Amino acid sequence: MSRVGKERPEKPQKTALHTESSLPFTADGKGLDPRIARSRQAVGQALMALLNDGRPYAQIGISEVAARAGVTRKTFYAHFDSVDAVVRSMAFDVCVAVLADIEDSSFVLPMADDQLGTAIFSRFYDHLETLAPLTILCPAELFLEPARETVETILFRRILQVNQLGPLSPFDHSFLSHSISASVHGALTAWASRDFKDSPEKVAEFVMTMMAPVGDLLMEAAQKNVPVQTKT
Repeated sequence: MSRVGKERPEKPQKTALHTESSLPFTADGKGLDPRIARSRQAVGQALMALLNDGRPYAQIGISEVAARAGVTRKTFYAHFDSVDAVVRSMAFDVCVAVLADIEDSSFVLPMADDQLGTAIFSRFYDHLETLAPLTILCPAELFLEPARETVETILFRRILQVNQLGPLSPFDHSFLSHSISASVHGALTAWASRDFKDSPEKVAEFVMTMMAPVGDLLMEAAQKNVPVQTKT
């Protein structure tokens, strides 16, 4: 898949339903025993393969995923308590990988230049094989929950740190995290439905037209909570 400058929007070949992925399918892949990592990855790939076969998500059970992955139900339950948990883990991994790979300079507010949005969607573009089935073929809430978690624990933290802002109020924190994660999920779903033929830059521009004011609101709200420096 070519990713050269603005030429990236070439229509990917069956991106929505590939079964390969480099993600570890765990919230913290570092230090995992290789056998555990292989089992978790096999389960994730098995779920992708079943979706690739046209199996409706609601009809896919643990036994079917385990059999396709070549593991026992006991092994499946050692890593996940449900098929939904597999999807949540995969979605969480994608969101963490996207945000962890962005330089601090992209988090500088205000967001009017689309820098952060372009960085985010350019990195989402690296995970098309996982994104398409997650956004189109799985229940929305299974992506929204981990997306919201990464917005709260990574995106907000990095924006506040880079811009040296105080904490958000519980109200601002909740409403902003839900708004941002829902907007990103909606954009990814629309992008996937169009076979990712639009460039990450174009998607980012559209999303940031709506979300840049939210970013400014984030900054304004957090500025109110910056600790006052006292002279000694």
